[in-house]
Amino acid sequence: MGKMKIGFEQMFDYLADYLESVSWSRETLREVGNSLIAELGFNSDPANAKKNKQLCDQRKLVESMINALLTLVNYHSVADCLDFSPILPFIGTYDEECTDTMLYILSCTGDMKYMEIIEREAARFPSLPLEEYRAELLGRAGSAKDDE
Repeated sequence: MGKMKIGFEQMFDYLADYLESVSWSRETLREVGNSLIAELGFNSDPANAKKNKQLCDQRKLVESMINALLTLVNYHSVADCLDFSPILPFIGTYDEECTDTMLYILSCTGDMKYMEIIEREAARFPSLPLEEYRAELLGRAGSAKDDE
């Protein structure tokens, strides 16, 4: 029986599965999320595509990383404490599915500074639910103010 090989994409799929059940502190979740975002930013940069070409399919890798980030946000509600700056320059390079996921994640932050990005990027794909992103962002922004 040969050795089983897993690719980088599968590693992030496994991470997503694992993130569903962890009970880490908010600080640890923030560190994991920010590390994932930094790696996602690096792999989203078209300048790095050639470096990674022999290792993996960059598009599939980015999809797997975004899925892991979505899992982190959905299961642990930490979007509001993550630093998305490493990926913001590359959201415009994502396909419709990845853009949809990233705009949803940004709307989960409740940070109004993302409204312009959400509106701009949603305009690239008319089928994306812009009003849902707006409502999510505004709702979370309102509940963050209620917590103060």
